[in-house]
Amino acid sequence: MAVTGFAPLRRLTGSSLARMTVTAGPPLAVTAAWTVAGVAVTLLLPAAVAAAVDRAFAGTGPGLAFAALVALVAAKVLAEAAGLVSQARAVTRVLARVRHLFVRRLFALGIAGTRRHDDGDLLARFTGNTAAAAHGVPSLVTVVVEGAASVGGLVALCLIDWWLGVTFLVGIAPAVLLLRLMMRRVRSRYGDYLRHQGDIAARFTDALTGSRTIQASRTQRRETERILAPLPALAEAGRQTWRVQGDISWQLDLVLAGLRVLVLGVGGVAVVQGRITPGQFLAASLYLGFALGFIYLSDTLAFLAHAQANAGRVDEILDQPPPQPGPSVPAAGGLPAGAGRLDLRGVTVRHDGHPVLDHVDLTVPAGTTVAVVGRSGAGKSTLALVAGGLLRPDEGEVRLDGVPLDALAATVLRREVGYAFDRPVLLGTTVADALAYGRPGTSGARVQEAARTASALDFLRRLPDGVDTPLARVPLSGGELQRLGLARALVHGGRLMILDDATSSLDTVTEARVTAALTTGLAGRTRLVVAHRVATAAQVDAVAWLDGGRIRAVAPHRDLWARYPDYRAVFTAGSTP
Repeated sequence: MAVTGFAPLRRLTGSSLARMTVTAGPPLAVTAAWTVAGVAVTLLLPAAVAAAVDRAFAGTGPGLAFAALVALVAAKVLAEAAGLVSQARAVTRVLARVRHLFVRRLFALGIAGTRRHDDGDLLARFTGNTAAAAHGVPSLVTVVVEGAASVGGLVALCLIDWWLGVTFLVGIAPAVLLLRLMMRRVRSRYGDYLRHQGDIAARFTDALTGSRTIQASRTQRRETERILAPLPALAEAGRQTWRVQGDISWQLDLVLAGLRVLVLGVGGVAVVQGRITPGQFLAASLYLGFALGFIYLSDTLAFLAHAQANAGRVDEILDQPPPQPGPSVPAAGGLPAGAGRLDLRGVTVRHDGHPVLDHVDLTVPAGTTVAVVGRSGAGKSTLALVAGGLLRPDEGEVRLDGVPLDALAATVLRREVGYAFDRPVLLGTTVADALAYGRPGTSGARVQEAARTASALDFLRRLPDGVDTPLARVPLSGGELQRLGLARALVHGGRLMILDDATSSLDTVTEARVTAALTTGLAGRTRLVVAHRVATAAQVDAVAWLDGGRIRAVAPHRDLWARYPDYRAVFTAGSTP
């Protein structure tokens, strides 16, 4: 009855997790069936008890009434046990489905959609929040069924004596109001608690990433304090949650005790007046417990409020609309013949309302190599992401051989644009799998050639099984990892290659050798290189000098070095042209 009118319950029903309860399939249906069976059996118990008591008062003996009572108790135990088993299966199925959708949505959102969340926060949402929310789904079934049982208890009271039903309805109103208040406050306080948890998880993940730096600088104490800084706010939010439940619980208990006394008092008067029998009075006292059942679900409802708060954090990801994919180009292959001319026109990218790139115009002629140079925070990595279609600009347009990137199917775009990053992550089972990642069926000869061009072949040959060595058995330095990232980009192929500071961990000699190999070995392919070293800038065809999110000049490195002191200051002190 009143349970279904609770706003928090309606919101949980409307959330993505509740919409996915259908994905639990048979296990959740079985859970609901056993729950209904258990409630139905429980509703029959007071009538069986009343029949046995009345037969005892009449002196005829319990007889079949006692046998029926024993059978009902056994059926209740069986229904509860079976319900617990099916509930566990339902939670497992819902959780798997939710996490599957969560991961798919993260990939669909891309860099632009996920950069607003810290990695640790996303991990907390994927693990703890999804699990807590999924456990709320069977609880929702329990609340609905128990709410129906409360209606059944109220109907039974009315059938025994309509004065009992009227008394119950009058006295239950304050309890309903208190329960609504508790749900609303618990959900709000627990939402704050989860946000502080996510903040701690994000800080902890950052610390794990920079653990070597922390050890080297002996800043463990400071980092511990930074990670745990939200802990007092977390503890206060937890205390507030329990305080709300505690404050309302005693008020609720007081109201319920008064209601029980009132209803049973009316029942006692009815016995004295002869309107009901002693057995009916006993049945009424038992049915009163059923009618109050949804109030005694306060702990379950509080758990649902917790589940709703967790579901809200999951929904923040699932409800983010992914970028709309551009339509496929009808031309064969998706792109006209070309060597990878890249054009950026009026490209603007904002983050938190501030421009990272501000109306950038840049042309990279087909088959040439252009380096993007600038101070830290100038927008170099953002420009590299936009140039290859990993990040869509807020304004402006990017074209590859005259075709807007937005007009290309994702499969075409990823086939024609290769990336190498400053901190590559190797994915796959073996080194060969990692180098051919995204290009199944790549020949071993192509993998070997790419490794040779990236100056990675020598150390790969020293591995126990060469390129077939499992990644788990390959300890790599930063430079070796970057060379494998470059080799993977070379295996990828395509008409445009974007290197985002992909040689920063190489020593000067190796970097010069790799840069020369990329220049000569990739003739006819366009290369956009984010560079921090003079040696790299000096070997490319032109340098795009990015300053404060804008292109300040585009010219050969030697010309910029000779004309602009600010350009020379971009590089480390002591560098020479």
